[in-house]
Amino acid sequence: MTNTLRLELAGRGVRVAGLHVGYTDTEMTAAVTGPKTDPAEIARLAADGIESDSYEILADDVARRVRAGLSGGVAALYPALP
Repeated sequence: MTNTLRLELAGRGVRVAGLHVGYTDTEMTAAVTGPKTDPAEIARLAADGIESDSYEILADDVARRVRAGLSGGVAALYPALP
């Protein structure tokens, strides 16, 4: 969806940035025991990415790992699948 919007709105001078985040430390993720990023840090990274005209903003290690795994297909993202 992000890529479709990016292409559709580019002709109008609108730049669309995708913000990719693993877990943010909020009430919704209270039960998650893995690493979480402070919401203020996510907001800072988002603002910095928008300011630098980034198309993709990878906010944490989880997002970076998923992004790196995309070129390897489903098997790279989910090695536990049979």
